[in-house]
Amino acid sequence: MSKIFILSAGTSPNSYNNQLAKHLSNYLETKGLESILFDNLYSDIPFLLDDHEVVPEKILEMRKSLELADKIIIFSPVYNGGFLAHLKNTLDWLSLAYDDNRYSYLFREKKVAVVTTVKGAGGNAQKAFEILSMQLSNYNLLVFEKFHLITNSDHQNEKSILDNQEVIKSLNTYAEEFLRI
Repeated sequence: MSKIFILSAGTSPNSYNNQLAKHLSNYLETKGLESILFDNLYSDIPFLLDDHEVVPEKILEMRKSLELADKIIIFSPVYNGGFLAHLKNTLDWLSLAYDDNRYSYLFREKKVAVVTTVKGAGGNAQKAFEILSMQLSNYNLLVFEKFHLITNSDHQNEKSILDNQEVIKSLNTYAEEFLRI
């Protein structure tokens, strides 16, 4: 079985999205599924410019992992009705042609699911997902029709989001449905 590629666009090492991405990676391991998690997309990957001769080391590592993966799970917050620029920047880097591989080679026919944790009510998350879905489709990814939204009301009563068993159970169930574990 191939690896599951997990991409977390959280805004800090302890963001809810990063914490839940790490949890899911560990959970998948307990199910006998190999996953690889990449986070910190905001400081390790420069913005893609016209002159992209020097490919960041992290992108080179991601390419190797994506070549072995057939499913991708993206974790990202939504701000002002959209997903973060560093997520799109990373996806753009990964979509570039390289070696003998054409544009979007790494994404072609791979299934992708999206999880978002927001500190608000998530009122604009569905629209943001629809916009992101169109972009992911442009990369030739096969977008899972459902996205998983965790709002402030889902996690406001716990010290740590990982202590909230309802959030953890809903995330695990969503991943199992996407992966058909």
